[in-house]
Amino acid sequence: MNSSGHATRIALALGLAVSAATSGANPGHEPGTVSSFKPGADLRLRQVFIGNVGLNDQSPIADRTFQRYRGRIWGLYAPTEQIVGTARLMWEGRHYNKPKADQWPVPGFETWYSGGLFFDLLEVAFNDIAGAPLSVKLGRQEIVLGNGWLVLEGTPLDGSRTIYFDAARATYKAASIATTFELIYINQDATTDRFPRPLNGVIEDQIEQYETGVILYARNQGLLPDTELDGYVIYKDSRPDNTPGNIRVNNGAPFPSPPDSGTAYTIGVRAESKWIPNWTLRGEGAYQWGTRNDADLDAFGFNARATYHVQDPRTSRLHLGYEFLSGNKPNHQGTQAFDPLWGRWPQWSELMIYQWPLESRVAEATNLSRLNLGWATQVHPTTLLTLDYHALWADEMTTRTPAQLVNLSGESRFRGHLATAWLRTKFNSHLAAHLVAEYLWPGDYYAVNRRDESYFVRAELNLSW
Repeated sequence: MNSSGHATRIALALGLAVSAATSGANPGHEPGTVSSFKPGADLRLRQVFIGNVGLNDQSPIADRTFQRYRGRIWGLYAPTEQIVGTARLMWEGRHYNKPKADQWPVPGFETWYSGGLFFDLLEVAFNDIAGAPLSVKLGRQEIVLGNGWLVLEGTPLDGSRTIYFDAARATYKAASIATTFELIYINQDATTDRFPRPLNGVIEDQIEQYETGVILYARNQGLLPDTELDGYVIYKDSRPDNTPGNIRVNNGAPFPSPPDSGTAYTIGVRAESKWIPNWTLRGEGAYQWGTRNDADLDAFGFNARATYHVQDPRTSRLHLGYEFLSGNKPNHQGTQAFDPLWGRWPQWSELMIYQWPLESRVAEATNLSRLNLGWATQVHPTTLLTLDYHALWADEMTTRTPAQLVNLSGESRFRGHLATAWLRTKFNSHLAAHLVAEYLWPGDYYAVNRRDESYFVRAELNLSW
């Protein structure tokens, strides 16, 4: 389709819609309300410092210092209580102080980077169809299931700029059995070169492969007191994008990120309960089978956390967590490395997003055993402080590709110690900020030249209207 055709479709879509928003990433609209039009906007400003990407301080591109500027505008149009249109237009640019362009090993690195101007939300929701408790949402949308362990991030290569899915989502609420059923179809393009294409013509990679998925998800809130029980089946088919140089230059990725191929099936259960006073307990487990990259897939993952609410004036809480993601067994047929599906986002570490490519891909956590102890407290009515310690191991002494084996020592499965701290504050409904700091002491799992200590620091200011 020519550019005028795209513009016409965009104009028609805008006539239907757009997104209500919070200062976060998930604009929404509650059924039962009518708003002729509701506009909004936000601006996210970030300063980032990273030390020793790749855990080798001799590399000229090991250290990163850069700024990120993301602006978004949106609107909401609800002609009736049953029809809600959403759309959001966004742009993000970056400026790199480190590394310099002449230090980058591959030509084309841009210290000033201007990304695409495009719609990261463009959806229409139909609620209470024919008077039934059925809703359908069509178009570019954000999808978070459970705690986002396996389904949250549809565009992992752009580093939290967007998280959208091009999808169709049907939701049925069976009140008589306190259960919600969802059927979701996902069709993700490897690049932004599809409708709605960037208005400024900048085409970028969002994922390494083309992806198709189907999710059947059920959530029950009545079987056990104060307990949410989820069950799901997920189908994911991946087709490689073999376009050369499929990593956006503004990511500053020093390692290749190979595409996936194959068909994977995942079946899982999740529970979250508050039936014990002062405690919140949650756990999720999933089994996978099928094929991945010309090998039979047979993998398992588990994630759990227990949180104790102290009930003090600062609403403090302690939490203890454990996560296990299976890894490939050496000299074993097939692949046992757990596929995080659409869970490639910084669930527990911003820093490790940049270190995973040593053995897998950008933000692809797998082959992991993680023990976590943490504490959170309201240091001020507007401000939350969270401190965490993670002890990290590998399940197996293997990597995604044979070329990555040079990054491992073969001596130990201990990945290292990771400490993280978050200070989040919300001054008012229009202004929020955070400061995050992380430090990694690498273990003997990594090769001798990959054991230099690493850190991550980020300051963020978020303005919303």
